[in-house]
Amino acid sequence: MLNGKNFYFAGTNAYYAGSTDVTTDDQIRTLFKVHSANGVRVVRFWGFVNGYGGGSVSATPNPIQPSLGQYNEEGLKRIDLILSEAHKQSIKVILTLGNFEPQFGGIQWYVDQIMGEGHERENFYTNDKAKKYYKQYVSTLVHRTNTFTGTQYKDDTTILSWELLNEPHTTDLYERNRKMPPGKLVRDWLDEMSAWLKGIDSNHLISSGEEGYRADGDASQIHNGWINGGYKDNWNIPASDYEWVRTNFIADRANIAHAAGKPIVMEESGMKTGYVSSRSSFLANMYEWANDNDYAGTLVWQVYAWSYSDGKYDFNYQMDGAQALWNQNSYMNEKS
Repeated sequence: MLNGKNFYFAGTNAYYAGSTDVTTDDQIRTLFKVHSANGVRVVRFWGFVNGYGGGSVSATPNPIQPSLGQYNEEGLKRIDLILSEAHKQSIKVILTLGNFEPQFGGIQWYVDQIMGEGHERENFYTNDKAKKYYKQYVSTLVHRTNTFTGTQYKDDTTILSWELLNEPHTTDLYERNRKMPPGKLVRDWLDEMSAWLKGIDSNHLISSGEEGYRADGDASQIHNGWINGGYKDNWNIPASDYEWVRTNFIADRANIAHAAGKPIVMEESGMKTGYVSSRSSFLANMYEWANDNDYAGTLVWQVYAWSYSDGKYDFNYQMDGAQALWNQNSYMNEKS
């Protein structure tokens, strides 16, 4: 709900925006101007950059959190700038607070700093010190006053939601091999962190960042295997059969969310170049299926505001895929 009305949105991921190693301040200004001009309502970015790299952690020469509990003011000012520029363009942001994967110093970084290298990243979910330092960083953001706008983050309406973690899950078979109920480790952590965060900021939505793993209900391999069964490339669905996800995933997960009275977002929708002949037709199908099942939002992975393509998932507004985004942006904006 926004101003008493259901809020629907379309937009893009820009995970890299929070890193001063990857983008300049001028590029951040361009990013929001260009995306706004193309109808984007929400941008999702990673609001963390931990450590200097090394070991299992990707290099981050200019981290926001160089070491546990120590913060780089210049790095934090990048997040200030993102919120300020997004506000100018009437764009809201999903601010992600950590990462299961190693990029930008994920949960493995916390484990390495606390326990030393060689320990499984899943310790992050139960280690008291890891929880302490994660909460300390999140609390620093929640209570921070933006140096550009003078607004405390907890009062900033530019933030659509705090996202607890990017893709929280476990390594394949981790829980099963330890005789643990699939999903419990992450679920318990999400329950704890969401309740704690709501206690210090009741103004914003909290999202889990989950990919759609299912641990309850239908225990067949289709649903249960993804979380702890070791699927290759998730489901390894051939391009000729990708419509399989319409009922078995998109509709199924929407039914779960709606039954719980919660909104659901297709947060990383994208296509690796060559999977099918047209990215626009692929995305158009994904968004049609999401819209048919009343998804609150769709975010592509990921369209750039300047001339860039990685030859895989990343593209720009001059490439195949843009038309599907324009259509979806228009549809969701009119619906909201």
